Amino acid sequence: MLGSASPTRGYLLVEEPGPWGPGGVPTSRLGEETTAALKGVAASIGAKLLLVRRPGASVLRTPGARGDERVLMRVSVRRGRERVITRTCAADDVVAAAGAGRGWADLDTTDGGPLLVCTHGRKDWCCARRGRPLAAALAELAPTRVWECSHLGGDRFAANLLSLPTGWTYGRVDVSDAPAVVAGTAAGRVVPQLLRGRSCDAMVVQAADVLVRQEQGRQDAADLVPVSATREGEDAGAPWRVVFSAAEGGQLAVRVRQRHVDSPQRLTCGAAEEQHARTWELLGASPA
Repeated sequence: MLGSASPTRGYLLVEEPGPWGPGGVPTSRLGEETTAALKGVAASIGAKLLLVRRPGASVLRTPGARGDERVLMRVSVRRGRERVITRTCAADDVVAAAGAGRGWADLDTTDGGPLLVCTHGRKDWCCARRGRPLAAALAELAPTRVWECSHLGGDRFAANLLSLPTGWTYGRVDVSDAPAVVAGTAAGRVVPQLLRGRSCDAMVVQAADVLVRQEQGRQDAADLVPVSATREGEDAGAPWRVVFSAAEGGQLAVRVRQRHVDSPQRLTCGAAEEQHARTWELLGASPA
């Protein structure tokens, strides 16, 4: 899972409670024209588009008080600029509302912020089979924080979870991990053994960050800030040296190397053939 969070500066979240279709960003009931327009809005703000819904809301809402309303969220995951702004709008007005410069309000994330669990079964069945039980377990503990979401990437790591506004991405999260994730994120901590990476970082930085956290038992979500990443050679197998500013003071140099996993495996749950995946290994960490 190391270094496998899809890099992005932020997210555009659009509530769509009905069933989701196939594809990385499903058209669902929104229709192709609306979906394409929302992708354009997301691209214009440097964000990744995700559909979201409350756990269990995979059927059509009946007309009523909120039946025609949708929640929208814009999220920045950049270090020092972490923020979630939100608004509600009519279901047929999501494109205009998503692109509007006014009407947004800051979401209070002092409780840890939104937790998104990928349950996009039409993209890959693993996500629904493993994600829905996790979303339900998390919602029992923190109902206002939890959303199901469309494709996060890394289907074979299901259940996948995204913690906002930090952008920390988790994989292979089990129902039994729900209490640790809820409590940890609420306290500004991570669960190192479940981390894939932080989505605001390049993949090599993600890998170095997670590996040194696992090696040293670092749980503070903000205790390492990347300074530089350089390759120690020209060939494809050359190690990388990633330097972080550490919360305790000074800098930490982390050396990592990418390699192929020895045995082939299916790279998605629905894949017909096995391939050689790649992973990262820690070569060392020392004061810079």
